[in-house]
Amino acid sequence: MTRRRLSWGVRALLFAVLVANGVLVLPYLRALWWLHAYRTVPAAVVLPVRGASPQELSPSFGAPRYAGPHEGIDIVAPFGTPVVAAAGGVVIGNRPTAIGGNVVWLMGAGRRMYYYAHLRELAPGMHMGRFVTAGEQIGTVGDTGNAVGTPPHLHFAIYLVTSWFYPLRHHAIDPYPILVEAGASTMTPPAGGAGDQRSGR
Repeated sequence: MTRRRLSWGVRALLFAVLVANGVLVLPYLRALWWLHAYRTVPAAVVLPVRGASPQELSPSFGAPRYAGPHEGIDIVAPFGTPVVAAAGGVVIGNRPTAIGGNVVWLMGAGRRMYYYAHLRELAPGMHMGRFVTAGEQIGTVGDTGNAVGTPPHLHFAIYLVTSWFYPLRHHAIDPYPILVEAGASTMTPPAGGAGDQRSGR
């Protein structure tokens, strides 16, 4: 009888460990699956700030920043403006950082990763491993991280993944022409420029 109780106790412990590891590992397995299965770059993307217009975007990719060249562009909008996924993908990062504040990383098709930073808050359910569709809300515009005190804006970046497995290697590509080509006429940020020198990565 004691042996049976011990056996069930060990089984329960092993099951708990497997479940915990599954929860931790599943998002990364999904990201790898997305990386390998969806190799075609999306034909079009959605502007990531609801109400934004391509005509009002400011090209700031590569501009000087205190930590190095700007790796994305900034889209200024009022606090709380919905931020949406530029393209479909799987959430592979959602932890606050000192620079980006509240952030979301999405692994998309065509070996692209999408980075959304300085969010005021994440949308409910933006957990690791979640599948997100283009245009789905992932958060709201804010000034978190090193953007505190600056006009609220979204720092948006696109990275091209150059490796097939972890650790993922990647480099930034200019999102400005991609967003301009999107031609999403329903999205317009208010006037305000491209953020400040402390913004983004």
